[in-house]
Amino acid sequence: MTALPEVTVGRVLDQCLATASGEEIVLLADEETDPIVLEALVRGLEERRAIPVVARVPRYVVPGSEPPAAVAALLASAAGAIELTSTFIGSSVARQRATAAGTRYLAMPGVRADTFRLSGPLDVDFDALRGLTEHVAAAWGRATTYRLTTPAGTDLSGSVEKRPGRALFGVARELGEYMAPPDVEAGTAPVEATSQGVVVIDADFLFMGQGPLAGEVALHFENGRLRGVEGAEAGRLTEMIERCADPRMDNLAEVSVGLNPNGRVCGVPMETESTLGSAHIALGNSIAYGGTVDAVAHLDCVMQHSTLELDGEVVISDGVLTSDTRSDMH
Repeated sequence: MTALPEVTVGRVLDQCLATASGEEIVLLADEETDPIVLEALVRGLEERRAIPVVARVPRYVVPGSEPPAAVAALLASAAGAIELTSTFIGSSVARQRATAAGTRYLAMPGVRADTFRLSGPLDVDFDALRGLTEHVAAAWGRATTYRLTTPAGTDLSGSVEKRPGRALFGVARELGEYMAPPDVEAGTAPVEATSQGVVVIDADFLFMGQGPLAGEVALHFENGRLRGVEGAEAGRLTEMIERCADPRMDNLAEVSVGLNPNGRVCGVPMETESTLGSAHIALGNSIAYGGTVDAVAHLDCVMQHSTLELDGEVVISDGVLTSDTRSDMH
């Protein structure tokens, strides 16, 4: 097997997870997990005298599916866990109970050997990106209104009043922390029933078939609910919503911007979502982002070249912070 760069394996095990000797670290895998990645992390854990526990689960279709009870128990009793399944399950009750019990958790579903490439999205200093991410999240938390636009035609706006900003910056070194490297993002859950406009997805629907998208798909929102979907690949989203069989899946659950400078739009969902300059909205469950809708799944939809305005002021445009935003960091 091809060896992965030690520097990026080290980023994950040392900087992101702070692996210590003697710790049991659960590696969640399914039939589509990249064996090169799994073997490299097993070897890296053994080199650090930690104890890798590989837990294989079924190949889930719906993001947020619950792992078997025995695996859930493993997660809750381990020092740490790395999710390497082909579909995101980090929003599951099992994960929530594990982190509540103190397990440090990295959600890295769908990563491939290429994700670990030098100068790629894991070859960044996550601690250095933390300040930027927390700053943008704080701006979300102070705002009362938002507007998201892109050159492809996205124009979505609504209320975020009294909603906390959420920062994902890749580092889960303390008890019960949850992060999702290579994803670096900041966002929130818009206030329910307040958002209006159109979102043009031109990057990918995450974990809803192989991406990236070949063409644009337009999502129409009224009063915070999805009211129409149009585009040649619209079925990737609508079929997943139908599969979820939950009427709350039309809820606009999240609006976030990507902040990883080494990310790119590609076939790996977590890298696409992380990309500096991108933005994404999510449908369904908004609990983790400060919302009130406890739907069965959380479905992310990514667009490129975004501009975010908060309370009428541009905060970040195509990955570039405005001068006012930068000055607020000091």
